[in-house]
Amino acid sequence: MLPDTVSFDVLHALVVKGMAQSAPLAEITGRGTDEVLRELEALRTEGLATHMERRGLWRVTPKGRARHGELMDEDVPAHDRDLLRPGYEHFVPLNGRFKDTCTRWQVRDGVPNDHTDAAYDEALLKELEAQHEEAVAIIDRLAEVRSRFQRYGDALADALARLRNGEQKAFTGVMCDSYHDVWMELHRDLLVSMKIQREDEERAGTAR
Repeated sequence: MLPDTVSFDVLHALVVKGMAQSAPLAEITGRGTDEVLRELEALRTEGLATHMERRGLWRVTPKGRARHGELMDEDVPAHDRDLLRPGYEHFVPLNGRFKDTCTRWQVRDGVPNDHTDAAYDEALLKELEAQHEEAVAIIDRLAEVRSRFQRYGDALADALARLRNGEQKAFTGVMCDSYHDVWMELHRDLLVSMKIQREDEERAGTAR
């Protein structure tokens, strides 16, 4: 397994987030903000990341993704990918049901859900809570192979609690650590750890 270096931690977090400011990357990696910023600057110097100055957002470059793929071969060798596979295979059908729940939270009868029907929304929240229990069981299994997966369970639980406290955007909001945000990061982490392209996953799902 690759040594736990700040370089890999930050690059991996950036790949999983897609784009992010330095503070969330520091939180994910458990590193200090100054340390993360130094590493981000080093990644930019190497052409592995870019910085959107006006928004303070960092993004991984194609070169950075290629380098990350090389490092993942060391971080999760074939034997460990085999250990992750059962969790991944349980996640895929759950992901399909989760996406359907998200769609019905956002759209009802072909129009945006205005969230005025409390019974309708409550039924969807019940669905989400059941899916959350399944997700936590999967995450616990994944975390036995790579401890970094455990943070997704904590982050999903936090988003669910915020949603239950009336924060509607905590379900499917964008770039606000919503349940959907965290779920997509979990999915992305699984794909890169398993060396699976999203397109291949989608084709496999269609073939089933």
